[in-house]
Amino acid sequence: MSTVWQKKNLNRAELKTDIAAILDASKACGWLGEKSAPVLLKPNLVVSKPAAGGATTHPEIAAALIEYLSDKGYTDIRIAEGSWVGDSTQKAYKTCGYTDLQKRYGTELIDLQKDGAVPVEIMGEQYKICRSIADLKNNGGSLINLPVLKGHGQTRVTCALKNLKGCIPNSEKRRYHTLGVHQPVALLNTVIKPAFALVDGLNGDPYWEEGGSPEKRDLLLLGRDPVSIDSYACMLLGVEPSDIKYIRIAGELGIGNNIGIETDVINLDGTSSAKKMKPAGSAEAEKIIDWIEQITDQRSACSACFGNLATALRSFHNSDRKAAEAIAEKSICIGQDFRGSEITSSLIGVGKCVKGGFEIKGCPPSERTILEALESLFAK
Repeated sequence: MSTVWQKKNLNRAELKTDIAAILDASKACGWLGEKSAPVLLKPNLVVSKPAAGGATTHPEIAAALIEYLSDKGYTDIRIAEGSWVGDSTQKAYKTCGYTDLQKRYGTELIDLQKDGAVPVEIMGEQYKICRSIADLKNNGGSLINLPVLKGHGQTRVTCALKNLKGCIPNSEKRRYHTLGVHQPVALLNTVIKPAFALVDGLNGDPYWEEGGSPEKRDLLLLGRDPVSIDSYACMLLGVEPSDIKYIRIAGELGIGNNIGIETDVINLDGTSSAKKMKPAGSAEAEKIIDWIEQITDQRSACSACFGNLATALRSFHNSDRKAAEAIAEKSICIGQDFRGSEITSSLIGVGKCVKGGFEIKGCPPSERTILEALESLFAK
């Protein structure tokens, strides 16, 4: 049976104490390698936005973990991340407070966007992972996954399993979307196996990977089984785990307990297990999600491109609903599968992959670029 440790009702001023408690209770250090071997912390810094917005891992969690491991005798602790295509990892490190951690603790910050690539074969297919991740295993080191409990505009949920997508080169991230995202994300977890995941559930955005609508939860999750963790994360977000394809595939591949049906949730504060919950204002958010899906013809779109489009569409919808209603069903085209063809003049093309129609250029086009283009197109 898989176990997920849960600490709720966190006090930010006592976060270090709470993290130490959950690590001690689970005996997490027993899952790591030798104390002289490298330990890599993998946060979610998908975009260069502060954690308060619900998209990125709070630096206080990484800081508490660094101090805890140092106190336990671990001498080589590093942080590694590769932001999504279209953003800069270096900018994310600075904006999200991780450059300050480097100054405070002397912790090396590895930019996986600038890292080398190592080929790996998974079930007869060729993939690539970042060299620093591959070298970690060869050096007897350990990876600690620090995902955010949050929603996602394309896959509906992202947590432990999908956070490893930051461990692959940018070119591979684009290719994952041509392959449908779900299958390669699941397969990636057969070759990259973190020692454990410590999930930031402080205030993740329940709908969007890039944040903007954070929900206060004051929650930490810890476990070794990413399928169970993600299944439980789904239930916290009010989503049926079996509806998320990459979680279902990961379970079928034996990466963890299938759909979390055998997960034992242990509360460290004596409270009952969290139940499914829908965030405040969820009806309006779900309405916008349905509207974006209705008007968008998405074909293998990269996360950054679609994420910027979704954010711009939310702003457009909220600022001018009459104009938003003028966008016809499936009139916005986005994604790599549009390469080599040209859309009709009546359609809107987003990103450099889409030619013809009303073109909104960029790779990816920024939220502002898309919003300004929509406003000019539907100006009163």
